[in-house]
Formats: sequence, C-alpha cells, structure tokens
Amino acid sequence: MAEPDVRRMSVGEFLAWEPGDGLRYELVDGWPRAMTGARIRHDRVVRRVLRVLEDRTGAGPCEPFSSDIGIHTPRGDLRRPDATVDCGPRDPDDTIARMPVVVVEVLSPSTKHYDLLVKIIDYKAIPSLGHILFVEPDDLRAILYSRGADGSWAELSLIGADTEVDLAAIGARFRLGALYGDDLTLSGGTIDV
Repeated sequence: MAEPDVRRMSVGEFLAWEPGDGLRYELVDGWPRAMTGARIRHDRVVRRVLRVLEDRTGAGPCEPFSSDIGIHTPRGDLRRPDATVDCGPRDPDDTIARMPVVVVEVLSPSTKHYDLLVKIIDYKAIPSLGHILFVEPDDLRAILYSRGADGSWAELSLIGADTEVDLAAIGARFRLGALYGDDLTLSGGTIDV
C-alpha cells in the first residue's frame, strides 16, 4: 500500500485528503497525525460512554458521536475525541460536529499525558464546549472539567462506581460505574500527571 501524501494542510484540505486506509487521523498544527489503536478495555468503555450519552440525550437537540466525527478547534486543528455530544444543526453528510458541547476522552497509556496536557488546551478554547471528561479505563476514576457561566473552567476528580457524573450542559447525569459495566475489578491505574 502506498504511503498517503502527508503535507501541511487546512481542515478543508485534510477532510478531502483522508486516505481511507483504515487508519484514523487528527490534524494538529496543520499536519495529519495518525491515531493509535485501542485495547479492548478502552473500547468497551468508549462503547458504554456512547450508550450512556445516547440514553441521556434521547430525542432532544443533542446527539452523541464516535471519533469518526471530528471537532474543529479555534487554532485550526481537527480533533477526534472518543465521544462528542453535538447540539448544533447537522447535515447527515457532515464529518465535523458543528456545536460540540461535551467531549469525552478515554485515556490510553501511550497518549494520556498528551491528552491531559495538550488536547485539553484545544478543547477549552472551543466556545460551545461545556464539559470535558477524561476517563481512566483501568480504574474507576475520571476528571471532569466544566465551564462556568463566567467562562472559567472547574476541575472535579471523580472516583468510585457510585460517583455521579453531572453533564449539566446537556442535562445528563449518570454514575461513573455505568461506564465500566462488569469490568469493575480493575488494575488500579491512576490519572495523575
């Protein structure tokens, strides 16, 4: 298989370029960046996140999407969170969320520090975003960032199956344990940076 033509590009050029080679890419500083694959535990948590968000948004104006749908950041990047709740108008042929309100990243050992230190900056700059949830797949832990009415961000550590996750911007509440199903005997990883 031939290597895709990797060069610096705009979001529009990037969306037209995506090679369809089975790999998934983000656009970072104008450059396509291949995303890494996931472990089964990670993928299970992502599926449960999407299921919980689907249940909580129902037939309302907001809809959850997988990492197939990107979000455009103010600095010109295109990110692909594990889950996005979009509350804007949607064309069925869109590949970008027009008004992302919630993003969820399920952390991976290879990208955890990048997500917590770099991606969060991009996410916080998106004006429509109300919540950023980082979920640790190997332990019942998460970090929830919520934007206040004044635009400032509050950080809340969530620990334990019965801890409530409150995504007020979309009117959704659920127990953290709902994201883990039967995988509650976890290895004890942490999300410390």
